[in-house]
Amino acid sequence: MNLEQAENPLEESSVTMVDVLQEEHELEEEYNAVLGASDEKCCTYAQGPIKRQALYSCLTCCPETRTNLNKCAGICLACSYRCHENHELIELYTKRNFRCDCPTERFSSQHRCLLNTGLTELQAKNSENLYNQNFQGLYCKCHRPYPDPDRTTDEVMLQCTVCEDWFHLHHLAVSKSAANLVEAEACGEMICGDCMQKHQFLQDYTGLALKVIDDSDESTANITVTEETSVGGDNDNKLRSDLDKSISEIMNMNGDGKATPEETVQSDSEPHACDEEASDDSVPKAKRQKIENHQEAVEAVNENTEEPCRRPKRKQLYEEGATFWGNDWRTALCQCSQCLTLYKSEKVEFLLDIEDSAKSYEERGKQRGATETTYEQGIRALASIGREMRNEKNTALGQPFFCR
Repeated sequence: MNLEQAENPLEESSVTMVDVLQEEHELEEEYNAVLGASDEKCCTYAQGPIKRQALYSCLTCCPETRTNLNKCAGICLACSYRCHENHELIELYTKRNFRCDCPTERFSSQHRCLLNTGLTELQAKNSENLYNQNFQGLYCKCHRPYPDPDRTTDEVMLQCTVCEDWFHLHHLAVSKSAANLVEAEACGEMICGDCMQKHQFLQDYTGLALKVIDDSDESTANITVTEETSVGGDNDNKLRSDLDKSISEIMNMNGDGKATPEETVQSDSEPHACDEEASDDSVPKAKRQKIENHQEAVEAVNENTEEPCRRPKRKQLYEEGATFWGNDWRTALCQCSQCLTLYKSEKVEFLLDIEDSAKSYEERGKQRGATETTYEQGIRALASIGREMRNEKNTALGQPFFCR
C-alpha cells in the first residue's frame, strides 16, 4: 500500500457515481432480458399458449404444490403483479408453449383472476401445459431450492433446452473444458444427459457440439453439412435437366436420328403413339425402348431425390453426459420427412424453431426495452456538467460517496 492509499483507507472499498450507474445498467439489462418480452399489464390467458413468457408458481394459492406436482399452477407476469401480489412466488424464468393458469381450475373455487373480469367461472385446466419440479421450487438432480440456503459458495446453474429443468454445473459431471465454455459464455444452449439418452437422434449431431473454447469441430461439422446439402441438390438438378433434354430428343427423332412429318404431324384419324389403343407397332422399337428406359430413370431419380436425410450419423462421437451447443446449432438439424416424423413422435418439433431458444427470448426482451437507460441518462448528465461544477458536485456529494 502506498502513502496515498494509506492516507485514504476508504479508497479501495469506495464506489463512484459511474460505478453505481454501471451496476444499475446491468440490473436493467437483466430485467429486460427476463421480463422485457412479457406483458406486465394484461393476462395472457386469452392468447392461448405463449411461445415464451415469464412465469411464476404461487405457493400461497397452491400450497399442495410443495408435495404434489399435479397441484402446480403457473401464472403470467401481469397476474403475478395484480392477482398474486405479496404472495410466495417462485420465479420460473421462462417456459415454452405455456398458458396462464390464473383463471382456471388449477386454483380454488374462491379464486378469481382480477385481469379477466369477463370470466365469471373458473375455466378448465390447460391440458397442454407441462409442469416439472421447478414449480415446487426444486431444481437439478439434487432436488434442491435455488438459492440453496445450505450453500455458501456461488451456484452456476444451466437450463436444459429440452426438459427446461435447471442443473448445477458441478452436477452435470462435465469436464473442466466444458466448465470453461460456460465461464467464457461460449455456450449457447445445453442439453442434459437424460435428454440426450431419451432423444438419441441428438447424439448423431455430436460433431456440432462444443468441446473446448478453441475447438474447431463445430465449424468443420457445419461446413460438412452445408457442402453435402449443396452438392446433393446440384447433382439432382443436373440429372433431372439431362433426363428432360433426353426425352425431348427421343420424342422428336425416328430410328435414323431425323424427325419425319409422320411423327411430328398426325392426322385426326391416325391413332396417337401414346394412346392406350395404339399398337406397339406404331412406335419404332428403338424409340419405345428409349422411352421405357427414360421412364425408369425418372422414377429412380424421384426415389433418390425425395428429401434426402442430412443427419450426420456421428453417434460414435457422443460422450456420456450433458452436451453444450453454439447459438446456431439448430439450423443444422435435418428436415427431411423421416426426421420431421421423428421430431413429432418425440415431441421436440420446437428444436426447429430458432425463436424458441431462451437466448432469442432474451434478445427480444432487450430490444423491447432498448430505450435510454438510467446509466445512459446519468452519464449524459455528468458529461453536461462543467469541469469545475463537476468537482464541486462531487465534493458536495462526498465522492466517493458509497462504501461497501
